[in-house]
Amino acid sequence: MPALSWKQKIRCRLSSTKARRAWMVWAIWGMLGTLLTMEGTQGLLGLNGLSVAGLLTAPFWLAFALWPIFYVWRRWYDRPLWAEETVVLLHDTENEVPFGLEIIVGHHGIKVAAEELHQIEGIDDLLIDVQKHQSDPIAGLPFETFDAQSLVQWGQRWLEKPRSANEDALQFARWTDTLRYEVQKIIQ
Repeated sequence: MPALSWKQKIRCRLSSTKARRAWMVWAIWGMLGTLLTMEGTQGLLGLNGLSVAGLLTAPFWLAFALWPIFYVWRRWYDRPLWAEETVVLLHDTENEVPFGLEIIVGHHGIKVAAEELHQIEGIDDLLIDVQKHQSDPIAGLPFETFDAQSLVQWGQRWLEKPRSANEDALQFARWTDTLRYEVQKIIQ
């Protein structure tokens, strides 16, 4: 059985975009659902039609009532998780074949999965002096990672004095310069 890649192992928090969208749908359902449930009800004061409409829409109203409970539970469950999202960071997008790697955007910075860097030919030998963070299953990162700041510093040192003629290593070092701008966005 093949080992799972880091993308299948990572656990991320419920993103704020998804949460805002869910609250918007919840509010719209509350307004439109009430309107549509009451629409066309007939009988003595509309009670017969209202009871049938309520019965038919009960699963939706149950979901409407349970969403706030689910949201609070999910926020509580996500507290120890570090990652918020994964993003593909491209360098030299005008190039015919742009160079890009996935990064993990989290609480206080950016990390790159070690497995993501292993796919670059010859880079393992060059990254010996860069500190790896051990896996942290509680934080939702059950694999080794590199801190983006360490990779940026490595890239700046490497570009000043290249240690290899490897084209992939050169592209990776240039990519770390793009990574530097992403790190600065998070710090600010």
